[in-house]
Amino acid sequence: MPFRNPSSSGLLTSRLTIIQILAVDLGTDMVPALALGAEPPDPDVMRRPPRPRGEGLITTSLLLRSYLWLGLLQAAAAMTVYLLVLRNGGWRFGEQLALHDPFYLQSTTACLSAIVMMQVVNVFVCRDPRRSRFSGSLGHNKLIFAGIAVEVLLIVAIVYTSWGHKFFGTAPLPLVTWLWMLPLAAAMLALEEARKWVVRKTDERKHLDHG
Repeated sequence: MPFRNPSSSGLLTSRLTIIQILAVDLGTDMVPALALGAEPPDPDVMRRPPRPRGEGLITTSLLLRSYLWLGLLQAAAAMTVYLLVLRNGGWRFGEQLALHDPFYLQSTTACLSAIVMMQVVNVFVCRDPRRSRFSGSLGHNKLIFAGIAVEVLLIVAIVYTSWGHKFFGTAPLPLVTWLWMLPLAAAMLALEEARKWVVRKTDERKHLDHG
């Protein structure tokens, strides 16, 4: 189906609408975030040296990991899917999208859905900044899976129901769009696991040097 480049007024280029941003902040992200608050303590916490006395809960390393690492990975994945949908429909760089153009609706829906998919991965990788997610059981916090189930059900309803289309300005996505998200989610998991491995090896070397 060729892309239609409208010449009428009301042209938009935003990747997400305001209501879609609110759907992420107040909807899909809330329940998994609450579940993380019930995360059991790290069993190795007493084997580590204490934090510096003046160190706060929010540290530079935490901010860098959250915003300049995991945040950028999620943003890159969402923008990749957004652009793939547009390119698959014949869009060319510089062309504008009308408010009700089906490609605008589908591309923003794909961006929103990709963000939610990356959130699911993020729930698992952010449970611990050092330990691998493959080093222990994933079932210690049952609320995590309940939160993810709610998150997935919400995005499915937003994408595939008439009220979701009406209130969130979405459009149904074909299966191939979801398949595009899978390697991006796997890449985020692999990159974060690699970062954790580097952190663990660095800590081990420091321990040996001071031992």
